Amino acid sequence: MTYYIGVDPGAKGYLCLLDPIGKMEFIPNPTTQKEVTDSTLALLAHIHLLGQPIRVGIEDVHSLYGMSAKSNFNFGFNLGMITTLLYGMFPKHLITKVQPKVWQKAIGAPSKKFLGGQMKLKQAIADIAEAIYPHADLYGPKGGLKDGKADALMIAHYLYLQDRGPYDFITKTT
Repeated sequence: MTYYIGVDPGAKGYLCLLDPIGKMEFIPNPTTQKEVTDSTLALLAHIHLLGQPIRVGIEDVHSLYGMSAKSNFNFGFNLGMITTLLYGMFPKHLITKVQPKVWQKAIGAPSKKFLGGQMKLKQAIADIAEAIYPHADLYGPKGGLKDGKADALMIAHYLYLQDRGPYDFITKTT
């Protein structure tokens, strides 16, 4: 039984551990403002010690035109920190970098252009995540979408689909 870890590496990103029965746990990404916590390390060490197959998917993102030099530097630093942490804990062959358009297409998300903007795409991804995983906690205490959670969950789900195929998931959950 394979465990899947999806990583949205943004400043508001998360790691999502998806276990073989669809249970999930979210961990905020360490960033320049949030250090690696003991609970993050403990969870990753626990997964590593389970001895179960693991696949890790990290969103393959890059600097964005129009962002300040400081923002781009911090973004790269955050991505490097989480990537280094995961490469240190898991063998390289278990880690996949996946471009946003690839995993979004695989889960059935419409394009940002079709929807008319990034925020609408984030909400569409959250809606898909909730449809597949109704118990996912994707919203904050005031009701705002934690889009990093939805993205991390769907990256983990994308890895699941790569292993199983879309029809296998549908038949097992209905």
